[in-house]
Amino acid sequence: MFELEIIQYFLIKIDQNVRKLLIKLKANLMRSKIFLFTISFLMASISWAESYIYLTNSTMETLTLNTIQTGYDNISHGNQWEQLADTVPPLGTVKFLRFNRDDGIKWGRTYNFKTTVQGASNSVELQQMLEGTWNFSKMWLSAENDSWKYDRDIHTIPMDFDGKASTLAYRSQYARVSGDDIHYVINNDWKTETRDEANNSFKVLNYNVWALLPGITAKNTHARLDTIAEYVKGYDAIVFEELFDPALTAHFRSKISAEYPYLTDIPFKLGKLLTGGSFIASRYPIIEHDDAVYDACRADGCLASKGMNYAKINKNGKIYNLFGTHTHAYTTPDDIAVRFAQLTQLKSFIDSKNIPADEPVLMGGDFNVDKIHFPQEHYDFLDVMDGTEPMALGEYPHSYAGPVNVYAENQYTEYLDYVLYSNEHVAPIYSQNTLLVPRSIESDHWGSWDLSDHYPVASEFVFPSE
Repeated sequence: MFELEIIQYFLIKIDQNVRKLLIKLKANLMRSKIFLFTISFLMASISWAESYIYLTNSTMETLTLNTIQTGYDNISHGNQWEQLADTVPPLGTVKFLRFNRDDGIKWGRTYNFKTTVQGASNSVELQQMLEGTWNFSKMWLSAENDSWKYDRDIHTIPMDFDGKASTLAYRSQYARVSGDDIHYVINNDWKTETRDEANNSFKVLNYNVWALLPGITAKNTHARLDTIAEYVKGYDAIVFEELFDPALTAHFRSKISAEYPYLTDIPFKLGKLLTGGSFIASRYPIIEHDDAVYDACRADGCLASKGMNYAKINKNGKIYNLFGTHTHAYTTPDDIAVRFAQLTQLKSFIDSKNIPADEPVLMGGDFNVDKIHFPQEHYDFLDVMDGTEPMALGEYPHSYAGPVNVYAENQYTEYLDYVLYSNEHVAPIYSQNTLLVPRSIESDHWGSWDLSDHYPVASEFVFPSE
């Protein structure tokens, strides 16, 4: 950052007389495009002498903020600095602080900013310090009792936050020629699922991982899949969707194979551009498997071989029948009709296996049925599948959440992802669904945090002991 100081001097420390001169010269030399561009750049740069401070709240608590300025006191709130927000919603990001890097900052003086972030049961402190220099200001950053930093590295502080193992991370990042911005994040640490070897317990994860073809919408796919492969350990079986990129799909299947050595095929039909993108991964032997492509499709949904997966899994001598799917999206009447034609075909596919009534039948997938905004469709969906959705224990209500997930489309908040059990087969004595929110503060995910445009659903089923 020091190397920018000479540039900053010429771009920012322009007094009022020089600014007036530039304006006059610009007016007199309008015909000179090169000069016009140069002057416009200089004039615009004058307004860039600010830095902004952000906080990402990767917890399920609403956080409150309070900033105070100490040190040299010639600057004032609302002029040289300003607190821009006083709360951060769960999983949200806010720009909460602004300060001027030049106007009013005195050479040799220091200006300290301390923001107290209050959670449900404890708080943390975020700190910045401006040090006036001969031409601008240096910006130092810190948090809690950490030493002052003057770099662009990621710094982390392990802590217990509101009763959960968490990490406070922060870094300075280039934002504009006249100053960096600082980004803080409070992140609940990822907790790996605990394995359960009891054969009457079965843990299923459903995860739409958003791995489309290269150049088609999906971002940071390789890094996301590598992290997902580490996060999804501990389950008995997983239903995956949207693995459309052939090379990355092969890589991902290889990455998870140590934990889940048994994998079903991916549906594919000749004449389709893409595979179905879905498969089942199991810790325990898959003694029978099958897949099929849906007959019904519409518009861009016809490009992929979307369909059904089946895995008959032997967990320590007990059989579990797991079905996975990814059905058609969108909410027009025509789209809903296609989706229910697919659901009807899925139910027929299940029935065709002639599974004994005393064997568990579980159904997971991105069903594209939004129970939040379309409760009647959700009811009809459960009716067609003759299934039961376990009680929900998750702390967040949307599996697709545009306002907080940078990969999801901003206007949409939906719940689309489920694991059900069949009403026509042995019922669990206990079941639950938990919506998970996996995030990472590693450099590959910094600023994005999320690992897919969908959040996964973890389900646990306990069946009668034999």
